[in-house]
Amino acid sequence: MAAGGSLPADPWRRLMSAVYEAVILFGVVFFFAYAFSALTSFKGGESLLRSAFQIYLFLILGAYFTWFWSGGRRTLPMKTMGVTLVAAATGEPLTAARAAWRYLVASILFWGLLAAVWKASAWWLVLWPLPFLWSLVNSRHQALYDLVAGSLLVRTTPSSDRAAR
Repeated sequence: MAAGGSLPADPWRRLMSAVYEAVILFGVVFFFAYAFSALTSFKGGESLLRSAFQIYLFLILGAYFTWFWSGGRRTLPMKTMGVTLVAAATGEPLTAARAAWRYLVASILFWGLLAAVWKASAWWLVLWPLPFLWSLVNSRHQALYDLVAGSLLVRTTPSSDRAAR
């Protein structure tokens, strides 16, 4: 059992939540990318504006995840899959600082390993899923970024969802 009496979310639930999150994020990214393009006339070419666009989207996604992961809030996919993020040591909801730290660590692992594939060698692709696959061997099903951030994805029950409302 996890801190606070909740069971850790299994890797399958974690994966399905991430896949559903990707579907939701398509709309979020599309909306904010369109707004950026409309305001700056950015057409996607190589320029300083492209770097600004990438930083802008990184910050938008950071705000999205920091908001939904902190204070006991959850994204729609997290609610659908019955999971919530808590501090691994105490079982309390994540603070905004810990949620932002988790986003940063997960981003570095995800984009950093993908950049290694792009710039160095396709062999890095073997390591790309490692942060997630770590949850298969960890006793609390924590991914590498959860270990570093001190967070834990736990299962919730429908009755606890109703009580939170």
